[in-house]
Amino acid sequence: MPADERQPHFVQTGDEPIFTGQGTGELRCRCGQSVLVRGYDPSNFLGIDLRCAQCGSVTTTAGLSALNRPPEQVVPMDRTAAAPPAGSTVASDQVLAGREELERLMELYRARAPASDRLTVSDAFLDAIAADYDRLSGGLLADHLAAVAASEATRPLTGYRPYPLAWAIHTLRAVMRSPDWSCTATPPASVATTVAGAFRYFLDCWSHHPLFPAMAATAADSGFSLHGAALFATAKCLADSGNRVGFVAPRDGSGRLRQFALAMGDGVPLTCAMDVFDRYEWPLGEDWRGANLYERLVDRLPATKGQINLRHPGMIVLSPGATWEQMEQPLVDAIHDTFHSHGRRYRHVTAISVILAKVLPTPAADTVRFGYSFYPVPNPRQSAIEVKVADVPGAPTGRR
Repeated sequence: MPADERQPHFVQTGDEPIFTGQGTGELRCRCGQSVLVRGYDPSNFLGIDLRCAQCGSVTTTAGLSALNRPPEQVVPMDRTAAAPPAGSTVASDQVLAGREELERLMELYRARAPASDRLTVSDAFLDAIAADYDRLSGGLLADHLAAVAASEATRPLTGYRPYPLAWAIHTLRAVMRSPDWSCTATPPASVATTVAGAFRYFLDCWSHHPLFPAMAATAADSGFSLHGAALFATAKCLADSGNRVGFVAPRDGSGRLRQFALAMGDGVPLTCAMDVFDRYEWPLGEDWRGANLYERLVDRLPATKGQINLRHPGMIVLSPGATWEQMEQPLVDAIHDTFHSHGRRYRHVTAISVILAKVLPTPAADTVRFGYSFYPVPNPRQSAIEVKVADVPGAPTGRR
C-alpha cells in the first residue's frame, strides 16, 4: 500500500458483497466486477472506504451533506482493513460512519466558543449587531426601532417586551450620549447590555451550524429576546459539560426549533424543551418576593407535555429572562420542593433547569464580562438518566 494511501475500513474477500443493506440500489466498484454493497442506501454509509476483491481499488461512500438531516444513531468505524462477518447486514436505521467523517460532522454541528467573554459596547458594536438584526429579521430593524422610539417617548420601558433587541440598541445609543455612562450604571443599561450580549453570543456559537437559518428564525420570532436565545445557550452549556447535543430539522413545516436532544448512552435521546417563565421579568413583571414560586412551578409542569411525556422523557429549561439576582436561589429551592412533592407523578421530567444570561462589570465603563449561569436540578424520582453538568459559577446580574 502506498505511504499516502489510507487503510480502508473493510475489504472484500470474495465474490459476495461486503454488506447487505435495506436500500434499493447497489454500490459497485468502478471496475464493474464487484458489488460492494447490495441493497445500498447512501444514508447508511458515511465516509466508509471499501476495497474491491477483484481490482484492489478503494471506493469511498459519500459523506453527509450540510443540507441533510444529521443522523441520530451512528456507529463509528475504524480502519481495520478487515472483512466483516459473512452475511453482514445493515438495518435501515443504522448508520456506519468513518471516524474522519464523524469528526467532520461533530465539528460542523457542535457549538463554537466565542473568542472572548469580554463585551465592549461601542458605536461599532451596535452597528454590527444592528446589521445582523436587519439581515436575520428580513429587513425589519428600521420598523422595530421606530416602534420602540414611539413607545419610549410616551411610556418608557414598554418597548422592551415586543422588540427586546431593537429596544436594547435604542437604549444603549441613548445611554452612550452621557459622558459618564456605564454598561451597568442603571437597570435599563444593564438589561440592554445583557440582551445585546446574548445576541452576539448566539451568533458566535451557532452561525456556522447547518440549521442556523431555523435557529435564527426561532430567535427572531421573539425579537431576539433573552428567551429566544435561551434554548441555544442551554445547548451550549450542556455541550460544554460533555453532553452530545443535537438539533434536528423541524418536521412541522414551521422552520422553527422548539427543542433539542441529548444523545444518551442507551441510544434513547433525552428531549430538552424551553418554558418561558417570564411572569417576574423586568420591568413590568410581578414582584417575585410576594409570590409562591413553588405553586407557580407546579402550575407550569404540564406546559411542555406535548414535548416531554412518558414516551419522550426530558428536561424542562426555565427561561426567566431579565430578572433579579436575588430571585435565583429561591427559584432553585422551589424546583427542589416541586420534585419533592411531585417528582414521582412527573417522573418523565428528568430535570428542571434555569438558564440566565449575566453581565459582570469590569473597571472599564464600556466593557462587561458576559456569560450564562445554568442551574440544573435532577428529579430524584428519575434516576435512570444522568446528564453531565459542569459547575457553572454565578455572576452578578447587574440588575436591580
